[in-house]
Amino acid sequence: MQPLPEVTPVGPESQTTREPLPQVPWNKRDILWGVIGGFALLMAVTLLVTVGLRLYERVTDGTLLGTSAAITMLAELALLVPVWWFGLRKYHLTWDSVGLRGFSLGQGLGLGCLFLLFAFSFNMAWGLLLYFLDLRTQPDVLQLFGGGIQGLLMALVTGGIIVPIAEEIFFRGFVFAGLHQHLGLRRALLLNGILFALVHILPTSWPPIFVLGVLFALLYEQTGSIWPAVIAHGAINSFSFLALYWVEMMNF
Repeated sequence: MQPLPEVTPVGPESQTTREPLPQVPWNKRDILWGVIGGFALLMAVTLLVTVGLRLYERVTDGTLLGTSAAITMLAELALLVPVWWFGLRKYHLTWDSVGLRGFSLGQGLGLGCLFLLFAFSFNMAWGLLLYFLDLRTQPDVLQLFGGGIQGLLMALVTGGIIVPIAEEIFFRGFVFAGLHQHLGLRRALLLNGILFALVHILPTSWPPIFVLGVLFALLYEQTGSIWPAVIAHGAINSFSFLALYWVEMMNF
């Protein structure tokens, strides 16, 4: 097993240093079973928690506030189980081996802003295309969290913090890092983007999600840390929720 690179602290003194992508010991079989396990757990937890909460509401004749937030959080956190089982536990590693490490602040913010600009531009162009085709990229997900300011806050915590951390650890820190080591950068970017898109069920959202998956992976490859991708991921989700909330308020 190759030693992991040392963590570079975030700060002015590290802004000129580029950390390489951490070397990881898990093999192709670990990645395959990790992906299968992650997708299976994601669906199983979503189904079980949904059924459990619906039964509770039926028995108590009440409605639980934050049901969708709880379902999403638990389902997303389930993605960390195969990362730990097939990666950290198996090879006796710590969480910094999946990218939870320091990064060059200047490089991370610079690339993050550049990639965000490209992502927003692509999403806008894709949204306009679907608008003219009378199709929708996604349902109004803000309504799943209850709507209003309470729904917005739950959506921001869930989609702006929990989801980015869990998905970046799984898709970039575990899957992409392993694919990059075994298949090279180009094929790793392609496969990672495809897997990231497939976990989002609506087909019309696959192209922009694929692009985001590629961009987040490139951020990790360039900085050696998943934190820039987590920040960018959270910013995109949060902006979407805020935009939906603004539209909701304007309709009143």
